[in-house]
Amino acid sequence: MDQKIKNMVVALDFSEYSGPILDYAVNIARQTQAGITVLHIINKKAIDSVKRQFESDHLEYFPYAEYVAREKKRCLSKLEAIVKDCLAHDISLEIRVEEGIPSVEILKFLKNGDSDFLVIGQKGKSDLPEFIFGAVAEKVFRHSPVPVLSLRLQKREKSNW
Repeated sequence: MDQKIKNMVVALDFSEYSGPILDYAVNIARQTQAGITVLHIINKKAIDSVKRQFESDHLEYFPYAEYVAREKKRCLSKLEAIVKDCLAHDISLEIRVEEGIPSVEILKFLKNGDSDFLVIGQKGKSDLPEFIFGAVAEKVFRHSPVPVLSLRLQKREKSNW
């Protein structure tokens, strides 16, 4: 069995941990000549919350598809700005933005793709101190079809993201 990392997925959620996680993954990619797929999942629960608010204001039509398309475009632009430094390291890089339940979509992406390694933060946006792992990281860690490197690193200032 070939243990060489060829393509790693780096799951980012725009939390303060995203920068250090990406930096760590880039260092691994440089050492192993692996490609990186940066993956961000637009949380369907957040979109549903916006939709409920829209409907509670007695507006008849929520432009779901348009809203998701606009969010994907916004997230893609944000990710492109974040990964621009990676390109200086001559790393093969792909950016993907999907929509759904984050843990489900990450696992689906890993199962359906050609990735052989995942880098993910132990905690994300909620950063609740009483939990060792965030809910998304824990579900992915338990069910991932590929090895997972789960990182707990120092936060980067939010203004950088």
